[in-house]
Amino acid sequence: MGKLPLFLLPYAGGSEHIYARWKALLPEWIDPHPLMLPGRGRRMGEKPLTDWPDAIADTVQGVLQSGPRGPYAIFGHSLGGVLALELAHALVGCGRGEPVWLGVSAATSPVAREEKTHWLDCPEEEFRERLIELNGTPKELLDSQELMDIMMPVLRADFHLSGTYRGVDREPLTCPLSVFDGTEDTELHEKPDAIAGWDRETTGPVRHLTIEGGHFYVNSQAARLAELVRREIDCALTYSNARVC
Repeated sequence: MGKLPLFLLPYAGGSEHIYARWKALLPEWIDPHPLMLPGRGRRMGEKPLTDWPDAIADTVQGVLQSGPRGPYAIFGHSLGGVLALELAHALVGCGRGEPVWLGVSAATSPVAREEKTHWLDCPEEEFRERLIELNGTPKELLDSQELMDIMMPVLRADFHLSGTYRGVDREPLTCPLSVFDGTEDTELHEKPDAIAGWDRETTGPVRHLTIEGGHFYVNSQAARLAELVRREIDCALTYSNARVC
């Protein structure tokens, strides 16, 4: 049996580094492939993307350049969750086929998302206050104007993508879907259909899993989350009788 590629998509402002530990945390038969949009990490010199067609096309290109065709899985956290959904549909559209498993984490479902179009040009103080509310930006970054000047275009672009995402009226996927949320992610739990709405995105089995922590448990609970992802992929492969070879 060969390795199953697992494409990993980060939250807004995040890079591939948030999944740096996953290679050691996952079994050898799962091959993690962190993806990221332009403007961060090794892609720091590239202009951040603010339009969904461009973001989807860029992510698809990252998958197609990653290696041979065959079974694959996708996982995304927060903004990465809806990007993971769009990536799955886009890969079907270009002949790659559906993933054997799709995981979305700390992500508001397409049917429950609210339009917010002001993030590209709102006052910096308002943007900083929102970052503080989310409690996921390191204090040393918030306290450094130099670092904030570097990261602000990326954060604004990603927040704009999140605020302008709209679900598409189309046939749902058929693959197994796992929906993760944090016990203390109060904003997610307060929105009607934010979690349950994901059930509409596939006709396959949907499993809901809750993890201790707030919105950024992907950082604080990396080992626990990686183990659950491993277990969910195992279940999905059993369900679909897929063969990784």
